[in-house]
Amino acid sequence: MIRKTSLNLGLLLLTFFTVCNEASANQNASLPKVIEINNIAQNPEGIEFNKNDNTFLLSSLNAGPIIKVSPDGNYTAFSSGEKFPLSTAGIHIDYKHNRLLAASFNGLEIMDTDPATKGVSFLRIYNLSTGVLEKQVNLSSLVPDAATYFANDVTVDEQGNAYVSDWYAQVIYKVTLDGKATVFWKNNTGIASGINGLDYHKDGYLLASLLSVNKKGVYTDYALVKIPLNNPKSAKQVSIDDAHFRGFDGMIIDANNEVIGVTNNGKSPGGNLLAKLKSDDNWKSAKVIKVKSMKPSTTVASTPENRNYVIHQDFTDNAKTTWEIEEIKF
Repeated sequence: MIRKTSLNLGLLLLTFFTVCNEASANQNASLPKVIEINNIAQNPEGIEFNKNDNTFLLSSLNAGPIIKVSPDGNYTAFSSGEKFPLSTAGIHIDYKHNRLLAASFNGLEIMDTDPATKGVSFLRIYNLSTGVLEKQVNLSSLVPDAATYFANDVTVDEQGNAYVSDWYAQVIYKVTLDGKATVFWKNNTGIASGINGLDYHKDGYLLASLLSVNKKGVYTDYALVKIPLNNPKSAKQVSIDDAHFRGFDGMIIDANNEVIGVTNNGKSPGGNLLAKLKSDDNWKSAKVIKVKSMKPSTTVASTPENRNYVIHQDFTDNAKTTWEIEEIKF
């Protein structure tokens, strides 16, 4: 009788997980190639796909709420509980700790051309299930001598430590799970650029994008850097001898340990690309293995089935009210 009961329970659990997996796959398969969002001046720079409810999350350079977008383009406010508004750029889901991490900064202040103001950089941490702000950490206070601040992107390691790039202060901050913040790495590569996109590699290092943007909106002085977590001072530039690599804004490391990054060169003909990099020597060097032209975009999100979606953003009209998420296939 006990064996029969155990067998029946095992069959029941197997059926349950099979149904759940099939349902998840069917949900993901239902994602359209293009999702249009209307009637909101969101000005999004960051995008994440939430596998828990089959939605996209979009940040807001305009200091509005982070929004949750369904496959049909309908949206609701995700974030809540802030005492003061901040612009949000890169966002990252930490499923292990049920969090959404948001690189946050005072975009309105740093763009007001007043030399007496220079903004702030924060890490804001939201409950992934409810969208309620659980914690916020002032990062710019760690580098008081910086000319200005722009918290740009964020990632997390397996222990729950968050890493936030500050494009203008040219540092990467580290924030532990309990909220202790330090300066993790300062750009000492000799490349006179800020730190933009970054992601965590499971072998214990960050890959981070360095770049500058000239007055025409075109990337200059760009590179990809490998930064070991146990010895950040030993960071090295990844050797990429390939004309298709033109620097990255947002980037991710996919399930195959390959880097997928977005090049946003404004209105430059052929300058807006989604590129995939591969390394055969643990990211001492890399090569471009795939590249696709697309509309101007900032960053990319990947679904569990490795479908790559970008958020189109050309920075010419921060107040426009129609935005587009598009799947890009190599």
